[in-house]
Amino acid sequence: MEALSGALVRIFAGALELGPDFFVPFFDKHTSVMRVINYPDQAGMRPEPGQTRSGAHTDYGALTILLAENALGGLQVKLRNGDWIDVRPKPNSFIINIGDLMAMWTNDRWVSNLHRVVNPPLDVGSNTRRLSIAYFVHANYDAMIECIPTCASEQNGAKYPAVLAGEHRLGKVKMSQQAVT
Repeated sequence: MEALSGALVRIFAGALELGPDFFVPFFDKHTSVMRVINYPDQAGMRPEPGQTRSGAHTDYGALTILLAENALGGLQVKLRNGDWIDVRPKPNSFIINIGDLMAMWTNDRWVSNLHRVVNPPLDVGSNTRRLSIAYFVHANYDAMIECIPTCASEQNGAKYPAVLAGEHRLGKVKMSQQAVT
């Protein structure tokens, strides 16, 4: 996953008209995390209408590489018009989500999309299990994240203040814990 994420940030740099190694120093001591996420079957349970398996959120890091089963009831992304749409994974492929740090770097040229995981439709039954493997690509803890030169202009200044990647992550974790208490 390190090799794939390294290749992706080089591709991203090219797409943003930067040198191919622009992002490399931001990830040489990365704090990335891989998680296996099991959404168990719900046999004997009846989820409430609108209940989700994972509530709406954005990812804290630079990007997320996701391997997900193509099962009913899964990842949805929110469109700019407010509608939610299903993301249907293709066999033998990954889903790539832009995270908060990449959105900050690109001044929202690339958006950290709000997404969630929904329950399978009731008519499918509650015995549908879902398994996902997510690799959350986080920059070095001490990486300074600020708008990159190709994404700002005099008319379109930086939308976000510069922030250390680690401090951003800690702040997001603290906010998520406060939301639950």
